[in-house]
Amino acid sequence: MEDKLIVIATESNSKALVLKSYLEANGVECFLRSVNVLQGAIAEGVMVLIRESDAEKALKLLSAMHHDEEIKKADQQLRKILVPVDFSVPSHNAARYAVMLASKYKAQIKLLHVFNSPVVDMIPFTDVSSIQIDFDMNYHVLYNSAKVRLVKFHENILEFANQMGFGEVQIGYTLREGYAAYGIIEASKRYKPGIIVMGTKGEGYRSTELVGSVAAEVSDETHIPLLVIPEKAVLKGVDEVKRVLYITNFDSSDNASIRKLLKIVSPFQVELHCIHVTGKSETPGINALITSTREYLASVTSNVSVKCDIIVGKETDKSVLEYIKKNNINLVALTSVKRNLIYKLFNPSLAKRMIYQSDVPVLLFHA
Repeated sequence: MEDKLIVIATESNSKALVLKSYLEANGVECFLRSVNVLQGAIAEGVMVLIRESDAEKALKLLSAMHHDEEIKKADQQLRKILVPVDFSVPSHNAARYAVMLASKYKAQIKLLHVFNSPVVDMIPFTDVSSIQIDFDMNYHVLYNSAKVRLVKFHENILEFANQMGFGEVQIGYTLREGYAAYGIIEASKRYKPGIIVMGTKGEGYRSTELVGSVAAEVSDETHIPLLVIPEKAVLKGVDEVKRVLYITNFDSSDNASIRKLLKIVSPFQVELHCIHVTGKSETPGINALITSTREYLASVTSNVSVKCDIIVGKETDKSVLEYIKKNNINLVALTSVKRNLIYKLFNPSLAKRMIYQSDVPVLLFHA
């Protein structure tokens, strides 16, 4: 019986040729069929066909190829670290911590400061010219003042890097005008960092500095991992990161988040604590989920010591903080879930509460 052909992928012409070359180099014969017969060379819908009997082998090869591409992409992204600063003490702490991380990752650092310019509302038409002159003058004063402070901050961080033996770390800076959260989000789109490192003050602090609410907003709007260094965190060096806590809700995004986390902490010898906080006593359902999580962790963490626990408690943040203290946790990692406005107002996410209350660094992922 003749072995029929099946479509394994539909790609652009160039990608289809690359895929065909890859599969055939690994022993799977391929055939290309263009949807656009008249303009096959430029067609966007090129089908890659294989024999049905080769399907299992081809799928394994494709899975391996995509896995290699993800690792390569993640490795490239971790070569860049974005550090938003407002010249406060928490910002200095975050920038210094970023220098130590950059040394581990062999990454470069971009310091970012976003300053606000004045906004003029509803002015009479006859006053436009005079207002514009004042506006321009104020803008230049604010810009020059911010630039002077940023240059001084940059010099301070360079001096720190040299004193600590991290002189090889490349540290640049950039200045943007706008609102803090929006400016950080836009800069991250252009710079494409692998991680954003921010310092933050506790809940209740109100000023133009980078406070917890800004960090939380950034985590809501960007898919880039965000490392928040709380004001109360005592940091002597990144090598102190020995015990990492990952808080799981047994969500479908957990596996991807764990893979990201393991990539970020790969330069360190860490012990991973994976916990789930529930208000109910252990049930067969919860036990089955934690067993599934343990099995997944075992399959992807051959060199990492893993502990999984179920914590029974009605107040999640209080239970987590107690666990951090009891187990000497050095880094908390959790998934930040984007929520609608009503939920934000009446039920703040655990991610935001941890930013405000934790005295150890908090690493946030976007689900």
